Amino acid sequence: MDTLDQKKIERRVFTSFFQTGIIEAFTGIILLQLGLPALFSRSGFGDFESALLALPIALILLIAVSLVRKFVVTPRLGHVKFLPERRRRLSKVVLVPILTLITGAVVGYIFTENAPLRHAFVGQIPFILIPIIVFGAAAYFLDMKRLYVYGAIVGLVFPLGKYLETVIVSRNTLPGTILFTAFVFLGIATVFFVAFLRRQHEPEV
Repeated sequence: MDTLDQKKIERRVFTSFFQTGIIEAFTGIILLQLGLPALFSRSGFGDFESALLALPIALILLIAVSLVRKFVVTPRLGHVKFLPERRRRLSKVVLVPILTLITGAVVGYIFTENAPLRHAFVGQIPFILIPIIVFGAAAYFLDMKRLYVYGAIVGLVFPLGKYLETVIVSRNTLPGTILFTAFVFLGIATVFFVAFLRRQHEPEV
């Protein structure tokens, strides 16, 4: 088998790992963890109470996704050791989000401490750019173009919610927008997972 054929097969196997809805599920869970505390806090709960109320839901979903991946997905796909080039790209996928989140935290702190910036549109820039950069890096290094679209969607959730909040004049519009987007991603994850189960049958023992 020549190198070109090997790389094509490897890419096909590698891509199949991300056709199970795992990325969409984690994205939906993260958005839930952002939207639920905001909804609870605007319903009269304190910030700490809101975080505590939302945490069990995210943990249950994360555990469920991990168990499904371990006991349903992995037995159907098997264990694969990728080529060094692919492993280097995966390491960069982890590195880029970490650096982006650190930078975003610093920039977000600056905007938080500066009232004029916080209330201006420019204060929303970190919420837009961070998802776009993170998902864009993942799309590039994982070679999955749909992640560019996901980055744009997640990046627009916060400014869209803030805009709708001014139009509808409701305190629950922003968390509602985030939660709606979360359920959209969880729905996409379900569609991917069902399609995966139809393609990949459980191996016979």
